[in-house]
Amino acid sequence: MDSREKATARLRTKWMILIVGSATVLGPVRAPAGDGSADRPIVRGLTGEVGDVKVVVPGAESVRTLADTPRAADVDLKRMAEWAMNYLIRTPRPDLGFEPVFQCHPLRCPPVPEGQDPVVACDTDARMDWEWYYMREVSGSTAGREVEAAFHKRIRSYIAPDGKVWSHPGAFNEGDIGAKYGEKDRVIHIWGATKILQSLAEHHTRHNDAESKALARKVMLALKKLATWDDQGRCWFACGMGAFKADGSVSPNGWNRQPAPIVGPLVVYWQATGDADALAFARAYADGMIAGVQPDGLRFADDGRFDGHSHATMHAVWGVARLGLATGEAKYTQLAKGAWDYMLTRGTGTGWFPAGPDSCNETCCVSDMISIAALIARSGYPEYFDYAERYLRNSISNTQFIVTPEFDAYYRRLNAAKGESAVAKGLEALRRFQGGVIGGTGLNDFENELLGRVSSFEMFGCCAPEGMRAIYTAWTETIGRRPESKLGPAGVYVDMSLSRTSPWGEVVSFMPDAGRLTVKAAVADTFFLRPPHWAPHDQVRAFVGAKPIPVRWSGAYIRFDAAPGDELTITYPLIAFGHRVDGLWKASAPNLHLTFRWLGNMVTSAEPATTLTPLFLGKPRVLPPAPSLE
Repeated sequence: MDSREKATARLRTKWMILIVGSATVLGPVRAPAGDGSADRPIVRGLTGEVGDVKVVVPGAESVRTLADTPRAADVDLKRMAEWAMNYLIRTPRPDLGFEPVFQCHPLRCPPVPEGQDPVVACDTDARMDWEWYYMREVSGSTAGREVEAAFHKRIRSYIAPDGKVWSHPGAFNEGDIGAKYGEKDRVIHIWGATKILQSLAEHHTRHNDAESKALARKVMLALKKLATWDDQGRCWFACGMGAFKADGSVSPNGWNRQPAPIVGPLVVYWQATGDADALAFARAYADGMIAGVQPDGLRFADDGRFDGHSHATMHAVWGVARLGLATGEAKYTQLAKGAWDYMLTRGTGTGWFPAGPDSCNETCCVSDMISIAALIARSGYPEYFDYAERYLRNSISNTQFIVTPEFDAYYRRLNAAKGESAVAKGLEALRRFQGGVIGGTGLNDFENELLGRVSSFEMFGCCAPEGMRAIYTAWTETIGRRPESKLGPAGVYVDMSLSRTSPWGEVVSFMPDAGRLTVKAAVADTFFLRPPHWAPHDQVRAFVGAKPIPVRWSGAYIRFDAAPGDELTITYPLIAFGHRVDGLWKASAPNLHLTFRWLGNMVTSAEPATTLTPLFLGKPRVLPPAPSLE
């Protein structure tokens, strides 16, 4: 064997491929039994090739209690939500009926157009309406109550007495930012109605409010009448996720073939109220999606593949995943898993997914992928919690917009020709948008230099609040009391290595310093702590306080029987590895090759490196305190 052959052989040994399901999910192959080797990590959920896996921090064989152990500086979900409240409170404009903004361009001067934004109605505002409930729950903030009340009033004003939701069609024509709409342009807005139905259900869940419950049922029944039903009890909307004209005909636009995201709101409403009509409607629409009953509508292949817009499709699939978890019916979970696994093959696994063309991504889709991954995980595939954590750590956390000193200097440099007064005014405007999540970024930077700067460094009004939904999903799925399920017996489940305080206990992550997760129990219960899927089982250790205890596996979890005040800890080796991706950008960059370096579930670097605004920091992003909004 000559030197070239030897080098090739070494490379093939170092970068081994594992094919799992419909996605190419790669990682080092487990050592053959009987060769004397310990279990090796297998890294799943990444498109491309994974190799050079090595332990960089061995799993601890002893631990100290929390009082005696320094805390690592890691992602802070509560602080992220506090910043998000800044966006929610300060972007609605009272002089325009508390209309928020779709068109925000953080690098431009001025960054936001004056006057009304034609894309906002029943899209940006309807998406934001949920986030008041979510971000208050995470942050605990009581600020901006008067703005929130006015905002909810704005959203309810779209509802007609018969429950139909009416608005102009600007959300379906987002490229026409100069459009002017009047009363004659109003349409029956299916997309907006689905959002408003969920908002009303969320409000009722938190406030037990009879008015919101009655209004939600009215909207639900109006949607049910607008649907078309076949003789097998399946249904669809002739306009897809789009709109109907006043005479009941379809308002034609490019979104008509996309399924409406109605299933999720119906399930949320059913769970809030027990309304059996809503559950039957949800099943009927989901069955219609599975069977492809909408004429000229989007179709899902048996393995979940589809040819629609990434976010619009996955937003509808999210509801089907929710229905699968709520009912335990495998056909719904399998559609969602198939579609999710297909989208995985189109993205890098770091949190980048193509919006439609392969030259840009969209935070809306990233949030959908996080939400669906968590539901798939709870339906019996716990490794999907790691995928959700990856996207939160590497995409959502790193792209939440803050006017840092570095951004301030960058903005001033880019816009120096506009003059100091205009630049200062632009920065002041952007401070209102702090806490929103950037919608368009690149593979390794904010400016998307590798893919032609398409949708670069943009804060789309759809993405800013959807990124907040991702924060909420991560927060709710980190710890919770779950009934008996495919994951195991009833108890308190700790599924992601993210720190948060909860009614069940305080979760403390030790990323990036070590593979350690500690929970200080607040209740007497059975606790189940999940190490990452790539942690070798034979190297995981368990402790109560500082005392080592036998490791009791329950599926993918370590089981503890806890009393209030107990500190429950698992340790495991923290790994680093390389990850190579190519071939995803056949239209925009066919010869592009990327290499990422990972530490556990966090990307530490990307090659080629950027000279602009890096997406990956080499460490968890630590935010400064959010501004006072009282």
